[in-house]
Amino acid sequence: MSTWKINLKFSNGKERELELFDTKKYFNGYLKIKRSYFNRLIKAIKMTKKYTTTHAIEKVISPNKQDWTLNAWMLISAIDNEKQNPFWLFIKREKDLSGFLVALGPVSFYEYNNIDVNEAKRDIKRLINYLVAYLNKFNCTIFLPNYF
Repeated sequence: MSTWKINLKFSNGKERELELFDTKKYFNGYLKIKRSYFNRLIKAIKMTKKYTTTHAIEKVISPNKQDWTLNAWMLISAIDNEKQNPFWLFIKREKDLSGFLVALGPVSFYEYNNIDVNEAKRDIKRLINYLVAYLNKFNCTIFLPNYF
């Protein structure tokens, strides 16, 4: 189980370290997310008060202990309003404004998706799309790097 370490530092000075689980095994690499998805996510943020953005990503350490902090990262932290289940999606943005799903968490979400890899792949893709299609279903915070 490969893990990414994400250090968050908030504007009030509080800090938090998250451990997210690498998604490479689900997708035989990393799931590519098209630029159009991010355009829809921006629309969602503008349309509802349930979606917010904030700068908080302070440091990113890969599973092989490399510092990847100076990349365009996005951490989506969402809670399903019905079941109150939290989940995190860690995305690396690319120069062409597409992205790759690199990791997910917390551990309960990872373990739930670890039972059947093929089913997990479908569920994760569906969940990513639900975030921009069903705005009232989630409360969502998108964390961006502090260095931007």
